[in-house]
Formats: sequence, structure tokens, C-alpha cells
Amino acid sequence: MHSAMERAPLARVWEFSARILGLLMVWFGAMRGFAFEVEALAKTLAGAGLPAFAADAAWLSPALGALEGAIGAALLLAPAGRWRRGAALAAMAFWAAGLFALLSPAAWIHEPPYGGFPVIGSGQTLLKHLGIAGLALGVYAHERGCARALWTLWAGQLLVLVWIGLMKFTRIEAEGVAGLMRSSPLFSWLYGPLDVQGASNLIGAVELATAALIALWPWRPRLARWGLWAAVATYLLTNSFLFTLPGWQPGYGAPFVGGTGQFLLKDLLLLLGALALLRAGAAERRGRSGAAAAAP
Repeated sequence: MHSAMERAPLARVWEFSARILGLLMVWFGAMRGFAFEVEALAKTLAGAGLPAFAADAAWLSPALGALEGAIGAALLLAPAGRWRRGAALAAMAFWAAGLFALLSPAAWIHEPPYGGFPVIGSGQTLLKHLGIAGLALGVYAHERGCARALWTLWAGQLLVLVWIGLMKFTRIEAEGVAGLMRSSPLFSWLYGPLDVQGASNLIGAVELATAALIALWPWRPRLARWGLWAAVATYLLTNSFLFTLPGWQPGYGAPFVGGTGQFLLKDLLLLLGALALLRAGAAERRGRSGAAAAAP
């Protein structure tokens, strides 16, 4: 696998991933200076039982944005080598740190009949952080000529698809996604033959089937690639909601993105992770074929 990482197609995926990750971090970081992001951070901190920090959200949010933007700019501009490795490690730490917010009760749904974990609410966007941190780690590992970070990508894909897929079978999630899907011509037709829960169940079943195929990646990569392509399609469809919901911040419009828009755009990074796994599998197969052909 080490030699496979050096193949040009996979190298291009990592190069592109670094640029897109950097671009989105600059974009998201710039949003943190606006009132809607300051208010969102204050609400998150208050819900986490940190009222003192919530009171300081007016400067904490721009400060976090400056840090996020600086890391993103480094990923965008740094040449391959030591500087990009450092930027990728910083990006990994930034996204992984967000996972600590899952310790807050505010990340979970406590509305009856649910009692918190594992029924996740606003924490859904945090689940994606593992996959995004894995993508940043993959950029770092590529610069070091190591393929081990692919396992983090794989785990991140599974976590997101399994957990969010299972959530689709709950009433509160079914009602939550109905607004998204009814706004889209790609999904609104489901609400003819199916009710709100039935449409959500169908989407959840597709996500779980996709995850089941991806779970085979370490042992049956040929089967897993069908799941990875399905994941790519899922992430592309999710981003279509940006234009049908719309996903832009109310009162601001494009290119301003708040919680909903950022939740959707993070799927672009998960998409890049799925493509990296696909490319790695293809490179591995080519390597084995070449070795078999060269054998006496």
C-alpha cells in the first residue's frame, strides 16, 4: 500500500483534498465574525453548561474564525513538504477538537420519548468531524508517504453513515429531514407513495446498506467500492439542498453559510474521503496485478 500511495491518481486526490479543505476552512472561519455565528456559539456554550464562555462569544467566535482561517490559508498556499504537513496536522487537531462538544448534553435529544445518547441532535454535524479529521490526517500521511490514515477515513465514513442512518428511523429525525427533502425535486416525490416516516426510513436503509458495503473495505475492496460510490452520490445529493432549501444564511444569502449550510458543505469533505478510499483501492489492485504479471 505504501507504493500505491505514490501513484499519480491518488496523489492528485490528496492534493485536491488539501485545497478544498483549506478553502472551506477559510470560508467557515470568515463566517465566525458575523452575528449569526456568534449567537450560535453562545447558544452552544450555554447549552454545554459554560455560561461564562458564552458571555464571551462576541470575541471567542472571531478568534476561532481567525485560527480556522489561518489553518485553511496554510493548506491552500503551503507547498508540498514540511509546511503542508504542519498545516494538515493543525487542521486535524482543529476538527478533532470539535468532537469534545459531543460531551455536552446539548448535542443529544432529550425530548420525550428520547433520553439523550445515542439519539443525536445538533451533534450530527460533529460526527462528520471524525471523517474530516481523517481527511486532514490523510493529507499529512500522504506527505510522509504513509497510508495508515486511510483507516481513519474508513472509520469516519462508517460512523457518519451508520449513526445518521439509524437516526432516520426516529420520528424526530424523520420530521427534521422532511423539510429538506420536500424542498428538493430529487426527493419530494417520495412523499407521494410514502409518509414522512416511511420516506425517512427508506433513506436510512440506503445509508445503512451503503455503510455495510464500505465496512468490507479492508477485506473485500471490490464490493466496498460500490458502497463508496453510493456514498459519493449521497454526499453530492446532500449538497444539492444548498440550492433548494436554500442552505444560505437567512437575511444574508450567498455566500454566507450558517449551521445548516456548513452541515451540508462538510459532506464535500466526506466525499473527498470516499474518493481517496476508492483511489487507494484501485491503486492497490493495480499494484497487485503488476506484481502478479512480473512474477516468473
